[in-house]
Amino acid sequence: MKGNLLKLCTCTAIEVMTAIGVTGYLVYLGQPILALISTIVFAKLIIFHFIMDYYDKKTMKRSGLMKIKMTS
Repeated sequence: MKGNLLKLCTCTAIEVMTAIGVTGYLVYLGQPILALISTIVFAKLIIFHFIMDYYDKKTMKRSGLMKIKMTS
């Protein structure tokens, strides 16, 4: 559990820092439309990451429950 939480936080932190860096650089270059597009793309990526993590946890709980029922 602790390893998965650390993985999630590290991966999400890298995604957020990259998004801020790319968007900030595009704003600095005077490209607000490209900055907006990159913000939308990174937001979708981060949301997708959280959704997949949620479904993985849900699947792991179900498989663990099935193992307990099969052994009893």
